Amino acid sequence: MEPEVKTLEKEAHRLREEHKYQEAAELFQRMADSYKKFGKHQPAAMCLASAASCWALKAGETTFYHAARDYEKAAKEAEKSGDWEYTALLYRHAAVCYDKDKESMEFAECYYRSKEFYRRYLWGSLFHLQKLKGFKKGALQDFLKRLRRWLTLTFSSFLWGHGERPQRTIFFGIFLILCAAVLYTQGYLLKEGRPVHPNLMEGIYFSVVTFLTIGYGDLIPVGFTRVLAVLESFGGPFIFSIFITGLCRKYLRE
Repeated sequence: MEPEVKTLEKEAHRLREEHKYQEAAELFQRMADSYKKFGKHQPAAMCLASAASCWALKAGETTFYHAARDYEKAAKEAEKSGDWEYTALLYRHAAVCYDKDKESMEFAECYYRSKEFYRRYLWGSLFHLQKLKGFKKGALQDFLKRLRRWLTLTFSSFLWGHGERPQRTIFFGIFLILCAAVLYTQGYLLKEGRPVHPNLMEGIYFSVVTFLTIGYGDLIPVGFTRVLAVLESFGGPFIFSIFITGLCRKYLRE
């Protein structure tokens, strides 16, 4: 396989230098197919990425669709090889090309995947503690920076799927409501002027009313439940804002 692939590689690079981008892309794709037959996913991904770059150069004449498709294929091969950072980069390139072609659904999927694989890469990189051996200058700072990025992306993933899964915001809100309801049952609420231990249904009712900032006044928080109610009343509008933003971001694009 090696001599054949080397010959194809030289020919592909020659064609790209001669601005014969389509022919070069087809040769890179043939190389990728050869690598895939032998389970070599990393070089296959690199060949598909090269093919995508050729299509992107040719895109001034037609469309970015071919480039986006090959970047996406390359990302899937990189995913099989376990190189999460390269996978995230390739999905990001695919998303950019799909966006240029106004392919909103494909863009959303590739953009989401690029963020998820970068998050996975950051999580794996946190365990390479040998980089922090001896607390070399800048090593600990780099670790904290990566940790902060991972936490930010993880929160973004659960909250709204990086803007591409707005339905997650609803489930996130329901989760907060139920958690707060359970905590309310551990404290007291004033009901008809008397402090009472609310049952679960009363806790859910009060949590929903507080989350939606309705405030009927039939139940009043007492003690630590006041702090919880204040925090929940701040969280409700925040969650709604995120949901509306995600909904507009995703569906108005279409």
